[in-house]
Amino acid sequence: METRVFNSAYGELTLFRRPFRPRETLQAWDAADDYLLHYFAELNLADSTRILIVNDSFGSLSTALAQYSCTLWADSAISELCSAENAERNKRPAPQFIPATAPPTGKFDVILYRLPKSRSLLNYQLQCLATLCRDGAQFIGAAMARHIDQNIVSAFAKNIATAKPSLARKKARLIHLDGEIISESPQSDTKTISLVDHNIVLANRANVFSRDKLDLGSRIMIASLPVLDTPTHIADLGCGNGVLGISAARQWPGAQLHFFDDSFLAVDSAEHNVRQNLGDLAAASSSQFSASDCLHAYRGDDFDLILCNPPFHQDHHVGDQIARQMFRDSHKHLTEGGVLCVVGNRHLGYHVLLKKLFGNCETINSDSKFVVLRARKTSPSNG
Repeated sequence: METRVFNSAYGELTLFRRPFRPRETLQAWDAADDYLLHYFAELNLADSTRILIVNDSFGSLSTALAQYSCTLWADSAISELCSAENAERNKRPAPQFIPATAPPTGKFDVILYRLPKSRSLLNYQLQCLATLCRDGAQFIGAAMARHIDQNIVSAFAKNIATAKPSLARKKARLIHLDGEIISESPQSDTKTISLVDHNIVLANRANVFSRDKLDLGSRIMIASLPVLDTPTHIADLGCGNGVLGISAARQWPGAQLHFFDDSFLAVDSAEHNVRQNLGDLAAASSSQFSASDCLHAYRGDDFDLILCNPPFHQDHHVGDQIARQMFRDSHKHLTEGGVLCVVGNRHLGYHVLLKKLFGNCETINSDSKFVVLRARKTSPSNG
């Protein structure tokens, strides 16, 4: 378990991030976290100050500010897990956690906002936070300078108030509100799309992957399902809006399904879409849904098929660390002879990882950009 020491404005902290890697090159905080904490420390606020922290990826802010009354609002099971783990590691109280599906209510003195990568999540959150700001909460945003552009400033003006970015410090900027808070109620964050070729209608909430259209990876994966053996227990790992699991339920009506994603909004979307699209099929009422760091918390029966369209980035960092964790967890939770079916861009080289971990891997479908891979569990993990 790789850790790093963060010399914050609130003392020395030992922090780690997920997924765990033996030779971690990324930190659990960045210069924007550091800038935000230094600025906040200079305010000299009382310990009774009620703070709403938004999008604290690995709990660096909530751990540093544990002396205050902190609430964390985020769309990430990893954020929830890391904030608790890092608080425990540093012998500090963990923040109260609110998933993104439930807009925060009540009275807060200060809102500390880390800008998300997803523009739809930014819009949704700013609209929800406008209500709290109208009630008197002070808003302080933060991001790396390269992630603050005119489109971000425009999103603030449209959804909460005119934004005023600060000067850069160590390539990070703060954002303050500079104008009257908008008075409109939050709009629905759901976007509905129809997949005519598949007879599926998807309601996608903010932050859901490919919320505007069916992504090409899922399209080729769906076309590959008939090649697979008939399963009885299926996991849609990294489910997004649930389109792969919904397609699998139609392909194999008798199978039990479990949907997993790091995003609470994605899991909420998948649950809605399963109910709406599967009608009288058993899966419409029997499917299970979990916001989870891959399969970290899963304790149920093993699966004989896991479908996976893994992300190749974590926040703004491109890499295969999430995919690797998904593959390891899948091997752990597959039955003997069970199959992991993965879709990914050709250049990502997932076949190499799967061959090393499972001892086998075959291509069952491909086009110019994507490959669909099948790995079967036949022995203990090699990775």
